Amino acid sequence: MIGSIIQERYLIEAELGRGGMGTVYRAQDTLLERAVAIKVVSAAGLGSEGRARVLQEARAAARLNHPNIVAIYDVGTAAWPGQEDHASYIVMELVEGQTLHDVAQPDIERLVDITSDICRALEAAHEQGIIHRDLKPQNVAITASKTVKLMDFGLARITGSNRLTQEGTFMGTMAYLAPEIIMGQEAGARSDLYALGVVMYEMSAGRPPFEGDSLTAVLSQHLHAPVVPPGAYGARIPPALDNLIVRLLSKRPEDRPASAADVRLELERISLTREGQDLAALPEISRLVRGRMIGREEEFGRAVGLWQEAAGGHGRFLFISGEPGIGKTRMVRELSTYAEISGGKTIIGYCYAQERTPYGPIAQMVESTLVDGPGANLPVTILADLLTLAPELRLTYPDVPPNERLDPESEQQRLFESIVTWFAALSRNGRVLMVVDDVHWADSGSLALLSYLARRLERRSALIVATYREVELDESLPFQQVLIDLKRERLASRIKLGRLDKQQAGDLLSTLFAEEVTPDFLESIYQETEGNPFFIEEVCKALVDSGELTFEEGRWQRPEVNELAIPQGIRVAIQSRLSKLTREQRLTLQEAALLGRDFEYGMLMAVSGLDEDSLIEALERSEQAQLVEEVRRPGQGTRFSFTHALIYSTLLSNLSTLRRQRLQRRVALALEERFPERRQELAPLLGRYFAEAGDGEKA
Repeated sequence: MIGSIIQERYLIEAELGRGGMGTVYRAQDTLLERAVAIKVVSAAGLGSEGRARVLQEARAAARLNHPNIVAIYDVGTAAWPGQEDHASYIVMELVEGQTLHDVAQPDIERLVDITSDICRALEAAHEQGIIHRDLKPQNVAITASKTVKLMDFGLARITGSNRLTQEGTFMGTMAYLAPEIIMGQEAGARSDLYALGVVMYEMSAGRPPFEGDSLTAVLSQHLHAPVVPPGAYGARIPPALDNLIVRLLSKRPEDRPASAADVRLELERISLTREGQDLAALPEISRLVRGRMIGREEEFGRAVGLWQEAAGGHGRFLFISGEPGIGKTRMVRELSTYAEISGGKTIIGYCYAQERTPYGPIAQMVESTLVDGPGANLPVTILADLLTLAPELRLTYPDVPPNERLDPESEQQRLFESIVTWFAALSRNGRVLMVVDDVHWADSGSLALLSYLARRLERRSALIVATYREVELDESLPFQQVLIDLKRERLASRIKLGRLDKQQAGDLLSTLFAEEVTPDFLESIYQETEGNPFFIEEVCKALVDSGELTFEEGRWQRPEVNELAIPQGIRVAIQSRLSKLTREQRLTLQEAALLGRDFEYGMLMAVSGLDEDSLIEALERSEQAQLVEEVRRPGQGTRFSFTHALIYSTLLSNLSTLRRQRLQRRVALALEERFPERRQELAPLLGRYFAEAGDGEKA
């Protein structure tokens, strides 16, 4: 290759580097007598369509003329020595210097300058409708004169539906991908801003925002885990910059700044006021690293194996069991991430102890798949049955008439067949992971329907996962029968999650505190929690909230173990953290708990009696305390969810019988008055609350 002349014009002089997209050479343009860089795009996995797309995007990027963007001079295809097929090439401006990846961690002033120049480059590109898609330190060049130049625009879109096939090639890129790209959605300008946030995080904190032992572990955190502010790692970062980086790393694009221009303007204000800024201390609890799955390698491997069998057209049913707080939800999140990046789709239905609506979890999944109108491809009779489960979708499908009424047994049979048809359509369009969370609380209709689906999975590209608590089995006889039947017929597998051993508990503590913990601290925590992951996290949060664990001089400071007041039990740990809220804020959370583990902001506004500012303050304080989190589901407004079912149940258990009845009646009356158009949807909740409050007439 070295010494070859390409297109009778470019003399290849030296190799500059290799990457996932190809090899870069230094060359001499003999026609214009100037040094250039030539990127030979790797043909592996691209095909003719992929090569054409690369050239098309390179030509689009060539229109960009900006001092902070590496210029593209020429693109084309040519025969290359040692290659049978023609290869695509891109001739670019040769930048003498280093990439951002190779320079030392900059100080705050230089960080602001570098980021501002990157923003200027993104502004110019986005104005032309060009998305970078692969912003990372290796694609930011810094010249000897400290000029920042962004390169490789539009060259990193991953082809094909199975994004896991790119693991070896794209590991560096994956660490900077926005959640929407990980989920297979189209990249937009705010996707570039997310990558910019990751780059800024690394420059300020000296480490990436999310780390893990596998690609799935890292991507799962990008999708689900809250980010620890970079200022938590000891860097003297102005609070405004800290907040900007956290906003750039928002999971939802709409929560990020609107444009690169907005980011640059914020940076200018930070730069102008930097000297007078008060570097206020971060809330201690925000320094804890959450969202990592620890000690479940064997169990996760089994779950992935079942997903791969299902993806190959051999449908499977999996139960994941364990005590409260053992990590069932986290395991499912990790499996969902794996399924999504391997080209699958996840649908989730939740079951609640306080709300056993007929076919509730199934209705949630039906609504999530039909809310944007894709049900138009289903037969009208099938859609009509689905709309009986999710009547709020009638506005989306106003022309679907109801089906003829039958006797109850025949109607159930028709409904079950309609659900099978809907599920089959989903699995024909792609691989499906169906999750039913806390299935031990499911109503008898949902259990019967799940059993029906389990017997019709064999030739589906689908995996059904149902999680349950073993300690609740005595109170759920219908579910026990489902377990027995599916096990006897060998239709389901089961993964039981046990408690962490002491070494795994130590790994979890080291992850939480982002540093090694002492053996005596591990011993004391392990003795009290016995390796329950959620209990370990709650105990640590309680100790931080109480001020017994403090962060000083770049490290966590702990008193002697015999001086630590470790909460005696999981509910005590939760109570300890709830006590840090005001009485009004605790009452608001109890009212929210009466609405369910997952609740609508509008409903809570209707029942709380607080003005909007006070309610927002209560929810923000609860979010900061990591008791609730905002969630987004298709077609729904602003919603929140308690971060764990045990927090939700602890709040309800704190209510005396009389106070609970009083609150239930107040909640039911407020919902009845505020949402008359949703009376049918809310009927099960209203009926139960009026009945438990002693109002038999309204019930």
